[in-house]
Amino acid sequence: MASGEALLPTSHFAPPEVPNEPVENIEGTLEIGEGRAALFDLHANSFRIDRKAQELETIPALRVDLVQDGSRILPVQRGPIRGTHPHWEWIVQPGEAWRDDDGVTWLSLPVALAERNANCVHNGLLKINLSDPGQPADFQIASETCAYLQFDMRADLPARFTARPVPNAPAVIAADKRERAARLPEKPVSTLPFADRLAAEDQVPAGALTAYGSVLEGTHYVSDCPTRAGPYPFCAELVLPSYSWAKSIFAGVAAMRLEHLYPGAMQRRIAPYVGGCDEDGWGDVTVSHVLNMASGHYNSREHEVDEGSAAMQKFFLVEDHPGKILIACKAFGRRTDPGKRFVYRTGDTYIAGTAMTAILRTERQEASADLHTDLLAPIWQKLGLSALMDAPRRTYDESAIPFSGWGLYLTRADLARIAAFLQRGGTIDGEALLDPDMLAEALQQGDAPHGHRAASDDQRYRNGFWAWNAGPYLGCEADRWIPLMSGFGGLTAALLPGERLYWHVSDGGTYRWGASAKAIHEYHPLCGETE
Repeated sequence: MASGEALLPTSHFAPPEVPNEPVENIEGTLEIGEGRAALFDLHANSFRIDRKAQELETIPALRVDLVQDGSRILPVQRGPIRGTHPHWEWIVQPGEAWRDDDGVTWLSLPVALAERNANCVHNGLLKINLSDPGQPADFQIASETCAYLQFDMRADLPARFTARPVPNAPAVIAADKRERAARLPEKPVSTLPFADRLAAEDQVPAGALTAYGSVLEGTHYVSDCPTRAGPYPFCAELVLPSYSWAKSIFAGVAAMRLEHLYPGAMQRRIAPYVGGCDEDGWGDVTVSHVLNMASGHYNSREHEVDEGSAAMQKFFLVEDHPGKILIACKAFGRRTDPGKRFVYRTGDTYIAGTAMTAILRTERQEASADLHTDLLAPIWQKLGLSALMDAPRRTYDESAIPFSGWGLYLTRADLARIAAFLQRGGTIDGEALLDPDMLAEALQQGDAPHGHRAASDDQRYRNGFWAWNAGPYLGCEADRWIPLMSGFGGLTAALLPGERLYWHVSDGGTYRWGASAKAIHEYHPLCGETE
């Protein structure tokens, strides 16, 4: 067991290339005791989070049920596991168990500490000697996707595994098999002739890069997942935060689904459905207006000034729905008529999600109807997405309203399948599940550009999706509007013509990806492709 005074190489946590399957059946409950980091090396803390008050160096206790499928070990509880820690919540992903040449059974799990009430992810690894219950577990964090808080952490934690039957084990195993079978075929991105030009240093600083990839002709070309201690050994299971990708994946897709089921939903007024948004200021504002961040409410017209304001910082920090909706509705004054001007502010997307929830409950006459459970989860299940997508961030009060504009967690395979679903018209097995007009506008199809002018003349925003006119940069003879999802810190997912995709996840605060698109364009022309 290492001393905890330095990072362990990630190879320490990696299973053998061909693991010997454990003799014993690993099914039961893993308990990890609370512990304090022996190593806590802080690299960035730009928000000045109080290390002592928030107990940043304390790792919370964990209790998770595990089931076995060959050498693959599956956690039953997925997504953030709520507890009493003021800052951290565990996320546990599928890992591996194996028997070494000495007959010792080891368990290695990809894990993460996710920030409570936020979307930052600090990816880590957990290794346990199941043959010696007295040995502490190795725990380490050496990477993250978090622009404002970055650190290395090492600890030896009390660990105990109790074998017992897990009632829903067959269903957990079956769901995992379906998810893996539904993944697009993957190849290393290094096999592409232009690999060195994707997510290059002049676009994404190497130290800020979590992972990247591209879908070309139905194959997902994927990078490895670098950390400060070596390549992450469970890259396919790495937890990616969505940040504002959720404005597209959650709010945008939910809106398209709601409009498909209940035509005219997007034109309903906000005030009757959202307590806090009163008639005086919001009487003529529709769901479509707030979804498109054109509510007419803002304090500054300058790009992202409102988003970075003290009011929005408080909005993100407050944990209950009444507190969030009060800020979203009241903190930004009525400056112009709705539908006139785009002003980026996550509060508008939160209002949209709140209104859509109320509309869904009204239509179904069900007080418990939920955007995720009733609109999105059935789609994700049909697509075979990972169980991470079952756990969107919600407020911590009884209402448990989804954040809508941020707070999803996903894998790289989830992202590729969501993009493919959108690019084929929101259909599954030939059935259209989304409003076709809203989706076409979001993807800049038909008479583009759609949406309001966003941060510059060559950018638009529509139905939760951004768009960039890449035509001049690529040398196209005409405009080429490329729809994309963008997230805080440096997340990009560009839905390229020809049902192609380029994406990267980073946290260095840069959003450059044009050179990657140009590299793809030289081998897979983008100018003349139909949408």
